[in-house]
Amino acid sequence: MNIFPEDEISKMFGRIGEAEMDVSGIRRKFLNCPYGEDKRQALDIYLPNEGDGPFPAVFFLHGGGWVSGVRSDKQAAPFMHGVRRGYAVVAVGYRLAPAAHYPDNLFDVKSALRWVAENAETYLIDSGRFALAGASAGAHLALMAAFTHGVAVFDGVPGRPPYTVRAVVSQFAPTDFMSADRQFEESDYPRAAPPKPERGDASDMMFGARKSDVPNLVRFMNPVDNVHPDIPPVLLLHGRYDPIVPYQQSVELYDRITELAGEGRAEIEISDEYLHADPRYSDPENVERIFSFISKYME
Repeated sequence: MNIFPEDEISKMFGRIGEAEMDVSGIRRKFLNCPYGEDKRQALDIYLPNEGDGPFPAVFFLHGGGWVSGVRSDKQAAPFMHGVRRGYAVVAVGYRLAPAAHYPDNLFDVKSALRWVAENAETYLIDSGRFALAGASAGAHLALMAAFTHGVAVFDGVPGRPPYTVRAVVSQFAPTDFMSADRQFEESDYPRAAPPKPERGDASDMMFGARKSDVPNLVRFMNPVDNVHPDIPPVLLLHGRYDPIVPYQQSVELYDRITELAGEGRAEIEISDEYLHADPRYSDPENVERIFSFISKYME
């Protein structure tokens, strides 16, 4: 029995990565910079057209259910506005399932962060001012990279990491894999792909096992289970009627952060209009919301 329906999952997320960004107006850019040996272990660096830096950097991680997507995907568009606001923007690629399983993708993100930090002077970047951002699966990895920052078992490097994560922006992230089905049932909102008990989903493929068979191990990839008092500030953006990741995933994480890290460590906005990977996340009001949050912690 195949519990990883690769064809169905690829079809569901295939639209992600089809529309790429127009970056022709950005004069200073360094594309396809390898931070590892795999072709997906590469990143693109976009710098403000003027200035000598060092610039604070916003790292964007693309969505695609951990099985598809590219770093040039238009989901990065809201964050590309950072270039004209004085930020470097780094679009990070990472290895995808089923060729790679968690935490390989998380280790890729951390390797990319270290690579940029180690080459910060070359690319006019301030390694003391990093923000992480992502959409869907990418937001999950951004949260996990921030929450496990400096934790030896995840970072794999002894001592203080050579960069500082100041803030995280999460757009429609999965945060608690064991509760998503229940949350959809409780809200009774439309769902893009109702679960099939005999088959796995994208997160099973990413994890390399059926989550229900290893619930304790799933805690090591749940952002909600990795919150601690020292995490950086988090902005959570989600659509109430998101048909792929229930909005309660962000609400649950917000409540957990508030409980463990205190009031004000997290901010949340639940839209009654935006859906999953909605192009309207690039609307001016949402872009302003994102950078108003980031700028508070990057000065």
